[in-house]
Amino acid sequence: MAYETTDQLLAEISAYWEKAPDSNMYKLIDAFNAPFEAIDTSAKQVERWRAISDAQGTTLDLFGKDAKTYRPSTDDDAFRFLIHISYLLSHVQGTIPSIVQVTSSALEADQGFKIWQTGIRHIGMQIPFEAVKSPAMEKFIIRNLQRMLALGYWLDIIVFYAPAQKQNYLGVISNSYQEDTYTTNAI
Repeated sequence: MAYETTDQLLAEISAYWEKAPDSNMYKLIDAFNAPFEAIDTSAKQVERWRAISDAQGTTLDLFGKDAKTYRPSTDDDAFRFLIHISYLLSHVQGTIPSIVQVTSSALEADQGFKIWQTGIRHIGMQIPFEAVKSPAMEKFIIRNLQRMLALGYWLDIIVFYAPAQKQNYLGVISNSYQEDTYTTNAI
């Protein structure tokens, strides 16, 4: 909405003039003011879309181009996640604390991330399952966590931890990825 709407402009005019929406004076002021309202509305939308969290469509594509990330589908939320990850990956240092910080920031979860050593220069990682919002996000994490590590470190295992509130509850989920084959099994 413009800084001054047609009604606000008509309030400044003398009471002598007719101010009803079907009057000629209202139509005249509105004819001059309508393009300014449209420009103001567009400017406010551009201002909102300068944040990645609010951007949509072509504007989001421009953010992706800056981050050298390309849209895999028409889903804006998935693409927004990829852009966010690209920005975070550009700041990763390859150390274990920075990997935990970047992963927790990317998945918007503060607790449940753990990293442990499985051998010399080999590590395992635990990620809370509720932080993974979609299967596409899970695949992206599995394929790209190794790139976050400094040279010489290897990621041997990723555990998606899903706590249960019930006693005597046992659930198992296994994922395997070998030569372009990705499988998930649940019990």
